Amino acid sequence: MGLPGAGKTTVAKAIEEITGAIRLSSDEARLMIWPEPEFTEAEHFQLYEYLDDQTAHLLEAGKSVVYDANLNRYEHRLEKYELAKQVGSEVVLCWVKTPEEIALERRMTEAGHHKLVPKNEDPHSMFKRIAGIIEEPNENENYVEFDGTKITNEYVAEKLRTS
Repeated sequence: MGLPGAGKTTVAKAIEEITGAIRLSSDEARLMIWPEPEFTEAEHFQLYEYLDDQTAHLLEAGKSVVYDANLNRYEHRLEKYELAKQVGSEVVLCWVKTPEEIALERRMTEAGHHKLVPKNEDPHSMFKRIAGIIEEPNENENYVEFDGTKITNEYVAEKLRTS
């Protein structure tokens, strides 16, 4: 979880490389299914149903999964915790904390992310909307906090080892 541009995908890719886990990306899946997404509720439901099905199959097969998605609302994280629980898997939430001005600058300059902005929003307003709905992890959640300004494979590996 974290702001757009915080480094969530960078952390997810590092975990994938370090651990061999299979990374499932909501952004990549969205563009694979809908090259020109509309960001409707039906699209959202279908996207997460697809990701959840893939996750369940991989976990059932004994594979580790990095669920690379924006799970900034507690209710959405609870859904993923329940999915993992059903197949007997442990969940570790990765919270990538990056100063808002740095995350915004990254998001505004990232190549290719224009397709991931709803047509009724501009990148700046989308960023502000998402920033406004982040629900920090609570004491019941198993999470690792990452500094989004320090992300390297070595840093991620160290944080995973010491958490």
